[in-house]
Amino acid sequence: MGSYAATWEDEDNNRQIQFSVDYSIESGSVEIETITPTKVSFICPETNTCTRSIGVHTEAGREMLANHFRANGDVQRLADEIASRTQETINA
Repeated sequence: MGSYAATWEDEDNNRQIQFSVDYSIESGSVEIETITPTKVSFICPETNTCTRSIGVHTEAGREMLANHFRANGDVQRLADEIASRTQETINA
């Protein structure tokens, strides 16, 4: 199993969510095991700068953000990104 750090641009809600992803590779494809949000940065829509950041410390908060990420349909894009990065490391 591997671990990967990623950031999701949740533009609809003017925020960036940082999370840790645990994954495994089965028959050449990436299987996402867990998605754990760790930090939320709120973005000013006018200046596109971070106004503040908070850590995600509760299980309910982590679950809500992870579910929102999954509902947005970005899990496959994340798996593809991890697969690409993993392949780059192997070829290096």
